[in-house]
Amino acid sequence: MEFRPLKTINDPVHGTIQVHSFAELIMDRPQFQRLRHLKQLALTNLVYPSATKTRFEHSLGTYHLAWELGKKLRSCLSESEFSDSEALCAAIAGLCHDLGHGPFSHLWESLLKSCGIDYHHEAMSVQVFQSIVTDIASRQDQESMEFSAFMDRCWRPNWTHKQLVCDLIRGGPGGDSERIPPEKQFLFEVVNNKRTGYDVDKLDYMNRDALSLGLPNRFDATRQLSLLRVLPCPGNRKLLVLRDKQVLDYINLLISRRMQHYLAYQHVKSVAFEKVLQDALSAARRHLQAHRDDPDVNRLAIRYLLDEPESLESLLWLTDDRLVELLKQSCGPEAARLMKQLEERRKYRHLASVRVALHSTADDEATAVYKNQLEAVKIAVTHWNASRSRSIAELRKFDYGCGPQHPLDSVFCYSKNGEVRQCNGDGDSESLLFADLQLAALHITVVRLYERTAGEPPADAAAVKEFRRREHPLFN
Repeated sequence: MEFRPLKTINDPVHGTIQVHSFAELIMDRPQFQRLRHLKQLALTNLVYPSATKTRFEHSLGTYHLAWELGKKLRSCLSESEFSDSEALCAAIAGLCHDLGHGPFSHLWESLLKSCGIDYHHEAMSVQVFQSIVTDIASRQDQESMEFSAFMDRCWRPNWTHKQLVCDLIRGGPGGDSERIPPEKQFLFEVVNNKRTGYDVDKLDYMNRDALSLGLPNRFDATRQLSLLRVLPCPGNRKLLVLRDKQVLDYINLLISRRMQHYLAYQHVKSVAFEKVLQDALSAARRHLQAHRDDPDVNRLAIRYLLDEPESLESLLWLTDDRLVELLKQSCGPEAARLMKQLEERRKYRHLASVRVALHSTADDEATAVYKNQLEAVKIAVTHWNASRSRSIAELRKFDYGCGPQHPLDSVFCYSKNGEVRQCNGDGDSESLLFADLQLAALHITVVRLYERTAGEPPADAAAVKEFRRREHPLFN
């Protein structure tokens, strides 16, 4: 393989990581170094003090797993089926897949969407990667010129390695799935697997997050990757296929992911802190809009938080600390008060929660009822938040990463003799017979009610009673 390791890094999750010289070029650019200043788990460290790892560490771990999977596949596939260049492109995509995250990672995306701004970190990751390639192309040293030549090399007609890396980050060529050659479908499942969600990104962050959170949900990523095969599946597509005895591990990964969402990523207290930050950003934007002509107003705050928060320039300037400083120092008294409240860990009070769950997709009528309930809940939440200022109704979803679909519907596995089948519980495999029994409540929607002004007793006690009275019938 095209491997010239110049750097060896010790990682607490994967051990020794060897970094290809092209990857090192990317890592040394300021656009990538910025990831050192973005917390992977946003404000979760206010609940779990050790949850302070960064996007930099996760990106490096994802690169490592993509490279290791590439070496494994190269050992059992011919050069025409999977080339050294394709393996390197997959590893680079793993390294760069999170470049588009803003301050506080996924929280920034939701903050912008709450302000009516359409923002997608995958699309922005592509823009940042392209800016890195452009920067490296302007350099005249030998390594940079070799990297640029590799990026410009043709992979398929009208498809360079640079374009391939961008499409691997997106999980497909910009929505044009028919453009993917059927025999190369598996390549687009290494980093961002839109079909099953089983990819090197998830394998890294599940292990890395569990370590920093102190949770027991650890997986042997090396073993999981060693069992994957590229095999022909229905539709004449070559896909990444699990070993049948690996299906239980896959299910355990999905269950653990959902548990980590409940215990950490969407912890009831973590969300309470997030709502404080969301209100601080909203207050900042109102203040900046009202005082945009004031010569004393911070022009960076107007540019990055009001006029162009979704731009590439804003993304590359903003980090967790820079956003916090802008909100504390330059965005008016209300934003400063909320940031002080966040700094002192005075979160919004959780008042009540109600939920609805879908347990099986086998019953079409039950699925239809659930979807109708979801629409009713969304309308109720929107109405609640529009008519009240002291409380917030927050909708959260907990699933297996595939919405209200069964997670095994799109998964294929192979037996010891090489037979490929869908993981639907049929057949004589003990693993397949048992796997489905572990799954319960395929999709859960929870509506949580938070109070902005904490008091004893709850200042919004009447609203809580109304919330339960009005919403509970939807959840039974």
